[in-house]
Amino acid sequence: MDGQPAYLFFLLLAPENSSSVHLQVLTKIARILKNSAFRKELMHAQTKEELYQTIIESDGES
Repeated sequence: MDGQPAYLFFLLLAPENSSSVHLQVLTKIARILKNSAFRKELMHAQTKEELYQTIIESDGES
């Protein structure tokens, strides 16, 4: 939309009747992605373990 390339994508899968959990997760993702240091860490992760650890550590901070 802004003409810039996108680097981070998130896919959420949830049961059909769990819209409240889905919205809570979307809210949390939006909140932590406002942090530029967090986004840089995600983009520099070399393994899925590093990616997961970055997300888990950020979740503990929010």
